[in-house]
Parts: sequence; structure tokens; C-alpha cells
Amino acid sequence: MNSIRAWALPLFLWLPLLLSLLLSPLSWDAIIWPAALGLLLALWVGWHRQQLLHLTAWFQQPRAVLPPLAAGIWEETFAAGYHWRRDQETVHRQLTAQIVQLRDALEAMPDAVLLLDGRGQLRWVNQSSTQLLQLQWPEDMGKPLRYWLRTPRLQRFFTEGETGSIQIPSPADPQQTLEGLRYPLADAGALVIFRDVTRIRHLEQVRQDFVANVSHELRSPLTVVRGFLETLLDGPLGADQEVGPQLRLMEQQTLRMQSLVEDLLTLARIEAAQANPEECEPIFIAALVEDYLRVLADAIAAKRVALICHLDQDLGVFAQPLDMGSVVRNLLENAIKYTPSDREIEIIWAKRPEGLVFSVRDSGDGIGPEHLQRITERFYRVDKGRSRQLGGTGLGLAIVKHAIERYNGHLEIESRLGMGSRFSARFPLRLARSAPADEILP
Repeated sequence: MNSIRAWALPLFLWLPLLLSLLLSPLSWDAIIWPAALGLLLALWVGWHRQQLLHLTAWFQQPRAVLPPLAAGIWEETFAAGYHWRRDQETVHRQLTAQIVQLRDALEAMPDAVLLLDGRGQLRWVNQSSTQLLQLQWPEDMGKPLRYWLRTPRLQRFFTEGETGSIQIPSPADPQQTLEGLRYPLADAGALVIFRDVTRIRHLEQVRQDFVANVSHELRSPLTVVRGFLETLLDGPLGADQEVGPQLRLMEQQTLRMQSLVEDLLTLARIEAAQANPEECEPIFIAALVEDYLRVLADAIAAKRVALICHLDQDLGVFAQPLDMGSVVRNLLENAIKYTPSDREIEIIWAKRPEGLVFSVRDSGDGIGPEHLQRITERFYRVDKGRSRQLGGTGLGLAIVKHAIERYNGHLEIESRLGMGSRFSARFPLRLARSAPADEILP
């Protein structure tokens, strides 16, 4: 069949040429040479077409290993095609082996791994998904995962990717907690991983309860000790040149311990749960900043620090007062503490396209890049000796970070050695509130 297809077209084109020559008034001697030349050209084209069709047929037969016999330039072409095909088969076997290894690795994972397309429908799941999420495979292929997990947060998690992770109770066991992580893919799909974090969450809860209980139990004895120290300082012992300084040092350390306990209790409260909307109200940061600046006026005056304030008086944030108070107080105290005398501090509260921003920039020594990743850890200090001289508990930035994250915000830290640091608390735009018209100052 290939031979007929190869020779039919050139001969069919040659026959009209032959007929036109025979019907022409030319002599036989004038006709025979063009006819012979046309026949040779037709045979040449037909032979090349036959080789090309053989090559095409060989490529279309995946089980054919050796190419058909050929001569001339087609022998080289068939040889090159054979080597190319062999290389492609080797690459295909390697890729197939890698895909099988990757699939086996994903199947062996204890975490649930799901591959979703651009519409949120299931394309593939591993064995753990059928256990943790009660999926049926392959029966559930092509169905949206939201069909089983129906909550508003999960709707946003799968479609909009509002948060990087989410925690949900397992459909198999409500006492089991799963953490979901979503990774967008280049083909508009997503890779979603659910892992069992029940034990981790339990241990974290035990830690939080322990810190909160210990801190709470320390408050009462510290209050008693401080009360007796104040009594002793007000009496004759307070005026004694030998005992008085010792009592004042004891009172100083007691106050420091009380401050540490209060910070630990604040951190435990913030870590306990997400902010309760019923306890939230519009907090106008500009007024809050002005209140704390009045409290810190003596420290500001002692250092002769210049304040540059850009505060939107009418802009509020919907949050709990204690959380916003902790953020503003700690950032302002840190800026004043680490800014040398006769320098400036910049304070910004504004609404930006990307969200609400409360920013405090100091003019201190700055923070080295090796410390930026750990600066918000509990009790972490960049310069331990200097930090203890300046006071503080080492919990301020940890409190700020957790207070901001309660509202799906985040803390940004920019710093260069010798150039100062900028701490920016960023909140979602949906938390923005405006002051009523009768509360706006003229």
C-alpha cells in the first residue's frame, strides 16, 4: 500500500506531461528527451516518497526496533532516526521510573497528599488521604474537595489561598487535628498536604498551660514580697546606709520579676486562641500612640529624642484593646530604649493598598542579618549584656508578633547596621474602621 501511495502521485503528474508532448506538433526526436527526463524525475520523486513513507510507518510502530533497509542519504536518515528513537526510549524509561519512585514515595508518606486542578477538583490522592480524610479513590476522582470539607475558611483556603495553612478536625476522628498546607502549581492547580498535628498541638497546649499556671502562681508571692519591701523601705531600715541599698535592689529585682510574669501571662493569653470578634472594637491607633507617648514623656525628654509622627487620626482597626495596646506599647518602648540621645523616631499609622500599617522606625545601631530571623523568639537577645543593662524581659517582640498574627497580620522587620531599624505591623484591610463624623476633631 505504501509503495502504491509513493509511486502514484509522481506518475500521475508525469502522464499529463507525456500526453501534452504527444499531442504537440513536435517531432518524435523532440518529444522523447523531455518525456524521458520527466519519467526519470517522477521515478526519483517516487523513490524518495517511498522512503519517507517507510520512515513514517516505522515511527508509527512502537514495537518495531530496527528501521527498514534503505540506501543513499536515506540510510543515514534511518540510522539517525534509529539512534534518536533509542535515546527517547531511554529517557522515557528513566522518566517512568522516576515517576513510579515519586508515586511510591508519596504513597508511603503518613501525610495526606492531594493534587487539585485549577477548579479545585481532585486529580490524584495518596493512600493516607483515604484514611485521614475518608476519601474513596478512584471513585472520587474529578470531584471538588470542598464537597467533603464544607466551611467558609476551607472555601477560601482552596480557592483564594487566603492563608498558607489551616487547621481542621479530621473527618475520620473529631479528636484528631489536621493541618493543611496549600502550594500553588504552575499549571493553575495546587498541591495540598494534610498532616496529623494532634500530638504537637497537645504538647503546645501543655506548654502554654504550664507557663500560664506558673506565671499566675508567681503573682501572689511576688505581690507579698513587694508589699513587705515597701514597708521596710518606708521604715527605719530604708534609711540605713547599709541595709537601705540592699532593700532597694531587692525591690528593683522584684519589679523586674513582676514585669516578666505579666509579659508571660500576656503572651499566654494571646497564644491561647484567635481573637474573639465579640471582644473586639474599633481601636484608633493615633489616640493610643498619643496616650503612650504621654506616659513615656520623661524617657523621651531625658534622651531629647525627636518624634516624627504621621498618624491617620480617623483610621481605626477592629481588634481587642489589650492586643493593640501591647503592640503599640512594646514597639514604642523598644524604639525609645535603643535610640541614642539627640536622634529621631518615626511613627506611621496609615492605610495602604496592601493593608493597614503601623510602623515605628528608630535611629539605633541596627540589627545584624543573622539575628533578624530569631529576633521575635522568646528571651532572644541580640546583645545580651547591653539588653540587660537597658532592662526588659526579652518577650516584647514575641508578644507583638503573636498579637498581630491573631488578626491574620504579620510583623515586618527592616534593619541595617548603623542605620536603625523599622518594625511594621501589617493588618488586613478588612479590619479597617473609620471614626464617626461626630468624633472627628476639627
